[in-house]
Amino acid sequence: MQIRFHCPTEDCVAIIELEPFEECEGSIRCPRCNVEHAVHITESMRVQRQLDLCAVCGASEMFLRKDFPQILGILVVLIAGAISLSFLKSDLRIAYGVLGVAILVDLILYLLTGLVTSCYACRAEYRKVTPNPSHEGFDLATSEKY
Repeated sequence: MQIRFHCPTEDCVAIIELEPFEECEGSIRCPRCNVEHAVHITESMRVQRQLDLCAVCGASEMFLRKDFPQILGILVVLIAGAISLSFLKSDLRIAYGVLGVAILVDLILYLLTGLVTSCYACRAEYRKVTPNPSHEGFDLATSEKY
């Protein structure tokens, strides 16, 4: 398992990453501010590699999302849009074909990416975990509670 979260210390802006997370001894030291942060690793995390609560803040509400790099998706759209615009006056079929290819590339990238589990409360991200069936996609109402 891999965990990635922002240091909860008020003035620190470090991003802490740890892998393999399940072998952690109960605390993680921030590389920037050197503060020890307690982590709560349950038996489910160690044995089944499945999250039942957030190891950083202890919250039980988490959501699943695709681990798709948003910058890559935006680049595909921008490049395809620029190429399509250059063909717009000369050949409309090529212009639409380029956009169709961009849709296919975007779809293939989406299908090839894995899932990441995120905590609503502290936004910690967990990769290389077995998805918990009780975790669903992002819910705005649940997010607004935090």
